[in-house]
Amino acid sequence: MSWNADDSRKELQAMLGAIERQATDLLALAGQAQRDMDGNRFSSFLTFRKKVEEVRALLILTEERLKASHDPKLLDLHAEFERMDLLLTSLFAKSTRDYFANIREDQALPIGARELFEPELRILEETLAKLSRPPYADRVAPGLLTDLEETAGLIRKTLDRAPSLPDFSDAESMPKPLRRLRRLGRPIRS
Repeated sequence: MSWNADDSRKELQAMLGAIERQATDLLALAGQAQRDMDGNRFSSFLTFRKKVEEVRALLILTEERLKASHDPKLLDLHAEFERMDLLLTSLFAKSTRDYFANIREDQALPIGARELFEPELRILEETLAKLSRPPYADRVAPGLLTDLEETAGLIRKTLDRAPSLPDFSDAESMPKPLRRLRRLGRPIRS
């Protein structure tokens, strides 16, 4: 079976449709994470983060497929992808900024919050770098870059006070048991 431009177009259109559906789910999860954070619950943030990673993976896959197809008939899909990518980046920046802006200074953060939030900072830095290169550099709204930079600042501020997971790797060796298990079956003498 030969692969033609029509098959490629259908596949890319299906991928773009999947991105739109995932984006709708992402917005709902962002709202849920925001509501739960107000009640000092951070677990729904993990669900939001997982969905962000799914959407990012789909975006990367779609972008690779678009780059691999050099068919000039697919230029409209390239433009649609870039529009959706910018829109999703804007939505991600806004929802992440809103989330971190609402974390109170006196709010207790769970153990492991540092490991939970550090990937956010890395993703924002990658996004800022991506938006400074073509084809996005000249099409990015100035407010988006400001949102991303402000969000990175909010995350850094949160990370400064966030507790990390305990590190048990410093132990030289595992403690040895004090008694052998074979003694457990013997009757106790008084």
